[in-house]
Amino acid sequence: MRLKDEVAIVTGGGGGIGEGICDCLAHEGAHVVVSDIRQESAEKVAEKIKKWKVKSLSVKTDVRNANDCQALVDRALKDMGRIDILICCAGVDGLDPDIDSPGMIENISEENWDLVVDVNLKGVFLCNRTIAPYFKKEKKGRIINISSTLGRSGIEWLPHYCATKAGIIVMTQAISTQLAPYSVTVNTICPGMVWTPLWNSGATALSRTYPHFKDMGPEDIFNALVEETIPLKKAPTPEDIGKMVIFLSSADGARITGQAINIDGGVVFN
Repeated sequence: MRLKDEVAIVTGGGGGIGEGICDCLAHEGAHVVVSDIRQESAEKVAEKIKKWKVKSLSVKTDVRNANDCQALVDRALKDMGRIDILICCAGVDGLDPDIDSPGMIENISEENWDLVVDVNLKGVFLCNRTIAPYFKKEKKGRIINISSTLGRSGIEWLPHYCATKAGIIVMTQAISTQLAPYSVTVNTICPGMVWTPLWNSGATALSRTYPHFKDMGPEDIFNALVEETIPLKKAPTPEDIGKMVIFLSSADGARITGQAINIDGGVVFN
């Protein structure tokens, strides 16, 4: 119960990595505000984590919208009374499953570019900007922005996604310096390959880009890449990401800020 009675907001908490983070937070005693653009998904997660005897709240939020981000913080303060932790996990890959080689630069529409930048990067900026005055006033708080190891080194079939994840890393470094005098820590977690619903579109893109993946299903493609690219031969899970969130949010992580921590089974070393 390292986070007993603390209050955490998780954007993108309605599934995938965000859901795993919500589970871990609740298991450690935190009350959780589950934020997602999909209201039904957020409600399901909020209801599920009540088994840990914590309070939970679901809030529909479009992180691309500044008013939505402010409403999320206001609702959390109204219903929970305080906020201790912000985890920004909402994200999209922007891949169009209906075209061949959808991640190649000539096939990325301006609309898809804007969507990925607005959700993945602008959304993190807006949420960080909204919570910063409150944390500065309280002279404490933890912000954890979810990036990706693809923000460390881009891959050829996801340039728009890689660009946003790299932006999160350096933006986090800059914000951490601003908030350090107020005892607020700001860090980034960089997951590697994690099996989530996003992998369905990612696998479709791979199968429509590279001939050797053509007749393989999403899970087969994922498992093949795990075997080929991950030294530990095991992909991290959403709960593995959640455990690092707990560490950074707890007293154990009080002296860590401005860092980007890889959880990928040994693929990336920086």
